[in-house]
Amino acid sequence: MVLGPVALYAWRAEGKPLSVILVVLGLLGLVTMALTIVAPARLRSLTRTFGIDRIIGAHRLLGVVAIVAVLAHLAVAVYRSPSLLNPFAASLSIQWGWLAATAMVAVGLVAWWGRRSGRRYEVWARMHVLLAAAAIVLAGMHVFFLGDLLEDPVLRVVLSALTLAFLAVMFLRWVWRPLFSRHGAYVVYGVRPEGPSTATLVLAPVHLQRGMRFHAGQFVWLRLRRSVLGSEEHPFTIASSAQVTGRLELTVRGSGDFSTTLAALPPGSKVWLDGPHGSFTAAPEAPGLVLIAGGVGITPMMSMLRTLADSADPRPLHMVVAQRPDEPLFEPELASLARRLDLRVTRTAGRRVDAAMLDEVVPGRGRRHLDWFVCGSPSLLAGSLAAIEQLGVPAERVHSEQFGWSGAIPVQGTRRRAQAR
Repeated sequence: MVLGPVALYAWRAEGKPLSVILVVLGLLGLVTMALTIVAPARLRSLTRTFGIDRIIGAHRLLGVVAIVAVLAHLAVAVYRSPSLLNPFAASLSIQWGWLAATAMVAVGLVAWWGRRSGRRYEVWARMHVLLAAAAIVLAGMHVFFLGDLLEDPVLRVVLSALTLAFLAVMFLRWVWRPLFSRHGAYVVYGVRPEGPSTATLVLAPVHLQRGMRFHAGQFVWLRLRRSVLGSEEHPFTIASSAQVTGRLELTVRGSGDFSTTLAALPPGSKVWLDGPHGSFTAAPEAPGLVLIAGGVGITPMMSMLRTLADSADPRPLHMVVAQRPDEPLFEPELASLARRLDLRVTRTAGRRVDAAMLDEVVPGRGRRHLDWFVCGSPSLLAGSLAAIEQLGVPAERVHSEQFGWSGAIPVQGTRRRAQAR
């Protein structure tokens, strides 16, 4: 989708090479900008196939390419016509272009600023979205009023089709789902305490008899009211069994205002979910699973274990749990699951999760054929993934999920998803 329109224009273009390069760079920037916005639009087919981590990685890469292409387009335009340096004396179409380029640079700066520690996600994320929307609208106005690309009938059809597809995705993401979709409407059935600072939110679907279908380990975005942009929302992993779709359970640790509010919701309160998303799920053909959980990172593991127990799965399961001594989450239920499944649970009791520990938990060369799942804090992921790599487990067998965000995990070849709880 990035290279198609660019190659089509380059093939059909007539004129001086510098003019062709100018339009190619502008078209590259425009199409890449649109795909940068579409990538994180929560298309379930994409998040299930690639995982949210790869989608966000593609979003960032496409964003950098878009900014570079737009700035290069601007530089070539000024080189060809130095008078464009004064946008106030230029035509309206050129002024739209200057504003679009400025908005694109602002999008990049806000993204860089927001990733620094201590920044409020809700503030910079909304700024990021609004600036991106302004940039794509201004760029579209620049192309429309300039008219060069639309003179070619083939390109006019191609760009019109891409524009309609883009608008359809944006309508689905920002209007239909948050305002009108009945699929994600849920009511609070009850709140079950799990520990001093952790509770499980039990939800029942409002309109659907069977509720949301999902795979164990997937997550949803939750918001407390219907709104296009003004409502705060956060991702939470589904903790309940995928075999039971009449209700949905989300285990939440009260680490912030939003999660604390969730834990205090009275029965009958309505919430809205967008999902399911994510590819942190167990493959049915894997001969066995190794689950390494830290703190509330045990949530997707509980969904996996509950699902496996409900389907009477006979595969061997190994679980390593690193939790605070004062909050041993799901300890009685894990003991019950160990009687229903071929499950061994190892609690670290303060010991670091390293290669020596994992060698004790899963000895032998057969561990290379098991699927490994790691979920927890950045420090747990960094140590566990390094230890798994030392054991010689192939990268394609390792799946990880980080809650919270502190940058990339320095281990190559693993699938990772960042998520708040």
